Amino acid sequence: MIESIVTCVQRFKSVCQDFGVPDDAVRVVATEATREAQNSQTFRDEIEKATGWEVELLSKEDEGRIGAQGVASSFSNVSGLVMDLGGGSTQLTWMISENGRLDMPDKAVSLPYGAAALTKRLETAINDRAVDTIRDGIKNDFTKAVSTLGIPEELQKMADREGGFSLYLSGGGFRGFGYLLLAEHEIQPYPISIINGFSAPAEKFTDQASLQLNISEETSDKLYNTFRVSERRASQVPAVAFLINTLMSVLPKIKTVIFCQGGVREGCLFETLPQEIRAKNPIVVATEPFAPVSSAAYLQHLNHALPASTPEIFWQYITPAVANLIVYHSNVPKESRSVVALHFTTTGHLATAHGLTHMIRALLALTMCERWGGEIYDLTYRDKFERLVGPELSWWSRYVGSVARALGAVYPAGVIRDDEKIRFFGRDENRKGEMEVNLRVYLSKGDVNLMADPVDKAISAIEKVGKRKNAVLGYRRKVSVVKDWTDIRGQDN
Repeated sequence: MIESIVTCVQRFKSVCQDFGVPDDAVRVVATEATREAQNSQTFRDEIEKATGWEVELLSKEDEGRIGAQGVASSFSNVSGLVMDLGGGSTQLTWMISENGRLDMPDKAVSLPYGAAALTKRLETAINDRAVDTIRDGIKNDFTKAVSTLGIPEELQKMADREGGFSLYLSGGGFRGFGYLLLAEHEIQPYPISIINGFSAPAEKFTDQASLQLNISEETSDKLYNTFRVSERRASQVPAVAFLINTLMSVLPKIKTVIFCQGGVREGCLFETLPQEIRAKNPIVVATEPFAPVSSAAYLQHLNHALPASTPEIFWQYITPAVANLIVYHSNVPKESRSVVALHFTTTGHLATAHGLTHMIRALLALTMCERWGGEIYDLTYRDKFERLVGPELSWWSRYVGSVARALGAVYPAGVIRDDEKIRFFGRDENRKGEMEVNLRVYLSKGDVNLMADPVDKAISAIEKVGKRKNAVLGYRRKVSVVKDWTDIRGQDN
């Protein structure tokens, strides 16, 4: 075993050399399995002898802290409980991560219930009584762990308001379980193969655990054929299910589980970043390489078109990204632009972006699809995204996308000069008890560019989004568009 791992590390060093990574930029860390191994020192010595890299053995406390940092790296904001399931141990803590600032206990609780360790204990349990003893031990240890966490009052109040805590899950054992949930999701096939940012209701999580407690030959074959579940992970599923089934009965009420790609590796990198870098919005950073010269002006125009009732996720994540991407796909053949934009966040350039939830990926894809007119030859993929985000957010993605389409028609080159051509002013209007969007469009009087057919059609398309026949999964808001040809420089939003 040592020889095999040493060979892998040597290969990794060779790959680092191919990429021009200097030796002093590499940090090698070891966690619970190495910490508890009887031949730990020999193992680490052999790696250093073969590569020249000293292996840093993390303490339980450091492993928990760094693993939690990896979770923090997975999203722009984190608020809830955090669990990291390794091979030898499980870490439990709470976290509030916002604007690059991270608040968590000095020490995470580390318990000896890793996927590999628990698998071995259950396999060697001689009877049901021995299994019950293991279960009781897990319950007692996690009950004590929760009591020592010191969950802050603001986090508890948030959980009370929302009907439970968010539970962020990291580690290969949990991620493998996440892929099982993907395989059993009501939307099939599930449209996003990236595990980071996938979420599920707590009851779905516990139900799946109950199903996997005892694997028959039929379910075993199904596991081995599940996307991204290796043979080793499949063999650990009953133990992970046992752990989930047990700990969910003693943890505070959980509303949602959220799967994270970030772990110790990402945590080691994330903790070296300055606060101002951590504070950056991942979707903005990921789309900045594609931003046109006037992206800030595009963003201002988009935001002016949004009424106050627009869901916060659009203000915070979607419109900044749309402003960066607004002309990016213009070099794609016209008939393919909507399709390419729809896939951009999952199998295109943004598939590599870290820190995005599935909700953000789906909403941005839907919005950019509409920005290019929403014409696609196969509606299946878009329908799945709309089911994933729900009727209301799907409708808003069409509204924002249609506004972006109009902006793109007026300013197709990515440049907005001082001679401003168009302005939007969106507001909510209550008519007979029904909320509508009233969009006033100021157009520069006498500008022949604005009289062109593509521009007129794009502005008219915004109003069409509010038609009954264009309701999304039964939801719509009526949109009234009022054009005002005027001296635009005299208008003030």
